[in-house]
Amino acid sequence: MFKLECQCYNREILQHLINEMMTKYFAYGSNMNFGQMIARCPGAVLTGQASLRGWSYFINGNGYAGIERSNDQIVHGCLWNLKKYHWIALDRYESVESGYYSRKKMEVEINPTQPKEVVWIYLSNDLTYGRPTLPYQTLVVQGARENSLPTQYIENLESWLHFE
Repeated sequence: MFKLECQCYNREILQHLINEMMTKYFAYGSNMNFGQMIARCPGAVLTGQASLRGWSYFINGNGYAGIERSNDQIVHGCLWNLKKYHWIALDRYESVESGYYSRKKMEVEINPTQPKEVVWIYLSNDLTYGRPTLPYQTLVVQGARENSLPTQYIENLESWLHFE
């Protein structure tokens, strides 16, 4: 048996390739909104809908979206393909370093007839309930509409508009 080594890439090229690789992100809050997400992450690619069974949407004590385990609920959202530098921006927007959100890998359903996919998702570390601001929840609802999420789910998101 022989060992085949490829030395055709130098370190800079390998680092560039790693930076250009896309990873999937499941958005369920205001990052479903196309305009906001493109402003935060220019070049991000929206790839479609996904859902997370056994979880439910809520507004945390800081007034932003969170999800929590719930046996009979489904969180609907959208998938984005992101590059490495997008994560740096999103971690900052989601206040990961300050502890407001954590980034975790989870399985989402893209199509009920296909296996689940492992994607990145932000989870709120604040599990207390709060009220959204009208501008924030409006972005969430707009994003849900832009992504053609189920009508009943959009109505649920709209119900949070009345808590301000």
